[in-house]
Amino acid sequence: MRRNQEQPPREVRLLIPEMEQPDFISREIARMESTLREVRNQGNASSPRTKPLIQRVSSVLKRGVKADFHKYFEPRLVSIGPLHHGNPRFKRSEQTKHKLAALFAEENGIPAKSLFDNIKAEIYELRKCYNPDDIKEYDDDRLAWMFFVDGSAILFTVYYGVERKFEKLKTKVDRLVFAQVDAFLLENQLPYRVLQILIESCKEPQKWKKSLTKFISQNLMTNIRSGQQSLPEDVPADGRDDYAHLLERLREGHLTGSIEGNSNSSIGGMFLYCGDSREHRQTYRSIKELRDSGIRVKPINTNNLKNISFHCNFLGSLKMPRLLVDDSTAFKFMNLVALETCLDYENDFSITSYLCFLDSLIDTAEDVKELRVKGMLHNYLGSDQEVAHLFNNMSKDLVPDQGIYCEVTDNIHKYCNNPWTTTLAQAYYTHFNSPWTVFGFLGAIFYLVLSIIPAYFSFRDGSRH
Repeated sequence: MRRNQEQPPREVRLLIPEMEQPDFISREIARMESTLREVRNQGNASSPRTKPLIQRVSSVLKRGVKADFHKYFEPRLVSIGPLHHGNPRFKRSEQTKHKLAALFAEENGIPAKSLFDNIKAEIYELRKCYNPDDIKEYDDDRLAWMFFVDGSAILFTVYYGVERKFEKLKTKVDRLVFAQVDAFLLENQLPYRVLQILIESCKEPQKWKKSLTKFISQNLMTNIRSGQQSLPEDVPADGRDDYAHLLERLREGHLTGSIEGNSNSSIGGMFLYCGDSREHRQTYRSIKELRDSGIRVKPINTNNLKNISFHCNFLGSLKMPRLLVDDSTAFKFMNLVALETCLDYENDFSITSYLCFLDSLIDTAEDVKELRVKGMLHNYLGSDQEVAHLFNNMSKDLVPDQGIYCEVTDNIHKYCNNPWTTTLAQAYYTHFNSPWTVFGFLGAIFYLVLSIIPAYFSFRDGSRH
């Protein structure tokens, strides 16, 4: 028998993986269609305003600011709410909060257990104010107790703080200042509903409610005590009472009040018309550049940071709210910006836009000095250079809403782009104080007015058509 007998050919099998691509594509298309339906439903729905979650500062914002600016997002003295709860740094302040909560309950003649029970009754809804992962380690009892202690301590501190009865708080004033700043950190917020539950449980709810309004008013960066009109103390800042937290209420306080429109006299309108060249457009100019072009800054009594307007009569004036700059300013601004950058917070980036606009006006300490001398900026921080450095760094990598101040910047550009206005301004501010040059100045005005008469008739005819 032959050992090398011919063997039958081997059967070769190729293992071909199942084609999953069609299933993958189908799933992705279905997912995209579902997302599209959600977007359409959101556009058509008339649901109430959605409150942002109480959350940590966006990593994008933290990466954008300088490393030494991270301190503006972190509590210095006291933790409020669950995001920094349990940090050993705040052990002493935890004891203080328990003491203040006990005093709050005692003053209102309500057992602490009753206040706790009132909060526990709404704990299901209160949990929705946070990302579930941030509070998963707290059961309902622990979370409700935390809300009771922190909320009661806030209300008691706010009331006796604004009334300046510091002896009732049994703590040093400097610690109260730090605690006040900590109350406006994004990561240190309580649901506003917690404060409302506690206030509604009190025997004199209006007493505590008014103190909150006064507290917000006192913390507005536009609230300059030298003649500045602050918010009424008996009404919410904007007629609302459905805030997500204290930080959002502080933001609304800075955006409350009417907005003065831009206005020009007849001759001012001609100046802007003649300077309306779009070539080599420069959107922003520093205070020094504005001053050299004949524009002066004038402070106005308002809390609305959007109330910035430009007026052109014979000379130009930029009207802006007064601003207080102290050790708390950066904390407030950076956390208001952090709130506006939250993905679930629908807003128009008003604070961010204001900060960027102000930064465009401030290049150097000389710009800060000009604002300070004019009474627009009250500097309790340090040198003018420190203030300039602060605003230059706070606005880095921020994206403003260009539409908020577009009319103001457009009119400023038109004014600065008109050589006549620059000539008049330089003559007026350089020589008008000298009596010997008054007649020469008036003669220059007469000559310039005669030279722009043709432009005036062109402007009037163009308006008719």
